[in-house]
Amino acid sequence: MAKIFSALVFADLLILTGAAVLGFTVAGTTLFAEHFALAMFGVILSTLIHVVVFTYFTATAKMIGQAVHIGGLDQQPLQQVKEFKRRVSKHLAVASASLMIVAIMGAITDASADWAMWHLAAAALAIFTNAWAFYAEYDCIVQNAKLMDVVFSEYTAQQTA
Repeated sequence: MAKIFSALVFADLLILTGAAVLGFTVAGTTLFAEHFALAMFGVILSTLIHVVVFTYFTATAKMIGQAVHIGGLDQQPLQQVKEFKRRVSKHLAVASASLMIVAIMGAITDASADWAMWHLAAAALAIFTNAWAFYAEYDCIVQNAKLMDVVFSEYTAQQTA
């Protein structure tokens, strides 16, 4: 999961940065459609990545929970994976909100060019916020993978004993 996540995040941050850079070249309708399409693709991809991470933690929490309950294992790993899910939820909420703000400011900028610098500042902040959230999510994914290895090793050992 960590390798796929890293590749998706790299592509997404590149797309979001590209959309921001392309925004500098927008003058009236010139390159507006390209900027808009690239930005919307980046926003959708970011949201999709965050949703996949949330789903990953939902599924792995269920798997660890089953192993703990059926195998009669220690409850601590189940609490840890739930904590990972809580941390990820906080990060994805903030990151998604930052993208919504940029999209709203983009719509305002389309109506009044006076907002262009605010839109750019919000875009830069959203890129940073998403990079920060992705980093935190990556850390949770790596820790969760190690936790799953331990739990499933214990479960397998308990089942074969």
